[in-house]
Amino acid sequence: MSELITESLYCQISDKLLKEIDLSKLPLYGEYEYYKITAERYGKVKIKLDIEKDIDKIKYVESLNSKRLSSQNYYTYEWEVEEKKLPKVYEPLIRPEIMRFIEIFSIFNKNKNVILKFSVVDGDYKTSEKYAYELAVRYALIELFNQI
Repeated sequence: MSELITESLYCQISDKLLKEIDLSKLPLYGEYEYYKITAERYGKVKIKLDIEKDIDKIKYVESLNSKRLSSQNYYTYEWEVEEKKLPKVYEPLIRPEIMRFIEIFSIFNKNKNVILKFSVVDGDYKTSEKYAYELAVRYALIELFNQI
């Protein structure tokens, strides 16, 4: 039995993923609110892309790269949302999609020697299903990369 698989929503920004990011434009934000009343689905998330500024993390990555023959790109992720806006209990619904995106983005990323940081900085919740947050994250990332 064969399965039909649709293309990724990220195809909308494939041209953006191939470009080098102008680091002077960072931070960039992408936000999306998904609400489908008939299915009681809701998800709202705001994601920030910036340069990692934590000295300890930067030094750690430098130490990892010093042990390799060729350096690798690294990315960081952080949950920075106030608990009352979007409780941390929702992170397991949001983080996996960001990690999937970073895997795709890392293939095309032309910004070498810089650690890019993806942060969840805002959001909202109501009675939700997982699907709503996955879709909200995808469209927030698309909005963010459309600014590049």
